[in-house]
Amino acid sequence: MKENLAANLRTLCSYYSSISQVTKLAGINRQQFNKYLGGQSSPSLSSLRKINDFFGLEEDELFLPPQDFKRLVDHKPRVAQPDANHQPLQDLFDSTLQSSDKSQEFLRPYHGLYHDYYCSPSNPGMVLRALISVYEKDNVTLTKSIERLPYKDKDKTRHFNVRYHGFVQAIRDRLVFTDIETQTLKNWGQRIYYPANRSRIDLLSGLTMAISGGLDHQPFCSHAVLERINDGITMKEALQQCSVYPIDSQEIRDDIKEKLYLECYNDKTIMTANG
Repeated sequence: MKENLAANLRTLCSYYSSISQVTKLAGINRQQFNKYLGGQSSPSLSSLRKINDFFGLEEDELFLPPQDFKRLVDHKPRVAQPDANHQPLQDLFDSTLQSSDKSQEFLRPYHGLYHDYYCSPSNPGMVLRALISVYEKDNVTLTKSIERLPYKDKDKTRHFNVRYHGFVQAIRDRLVFTDIETQTLKNWGQRIYYPANRSRIDLLSGLTMAISGGLDHQPFCSHAVLERINDGITMKEALQQCSVYPIDSQEIRDDIKEKLYLECYNDKTIMTANG
């Protein structure tokens, strides 16, 4: 298994200008990565996820026999490497102006009902699970979301709802959500999600960012995760599961906790993306 991993990593690196470029783009320690290439050690589970996410692989593909793996990657689309005349800023600008039809074609697989997880700005030490519906209307992808929050009294079973409306843009391979709170129209924010693997879109990780509509205009940022809800669950049932939960709650899946980087937080932490 270790020999397959090393050989397959060397195959992947051959499509890039250098190993240094791979480790820099993937955010992997160069010295440790060299050990993987030499078959001296195997990556931890978290490092393996990072490698798979960067190269767009499924969990078990990296351990295939080298000949099978080579055939596999030869059929996978690869992002072209930039040349000296590449203008990434122009590419980014052009991608925001892509035709509506092209944008919707990219976004349609993501239409559906999701639970949205992020660290609660008003409840330090807690994770908020909200409900968001992503749908299409007049060739535009829109969102409706609900935060179901407990009243701040002794009876934590009582909740009130905060509603948001918004839209989604496809910018390159990122999904950018922009929404605004519908009652006061003062609180608005953005989320950026990255689908690491287009064949698995049931769990998307990213960041949520906002600025408070209060007088202090307090900025806020947190890691965020979208979890697709199974078709068998109704919207009412999905909403009943929404609330705020302690960071160690069994209500939250372990892989979601990992993507939220909850080990950085505690009940006295101001929830920000960098902890």
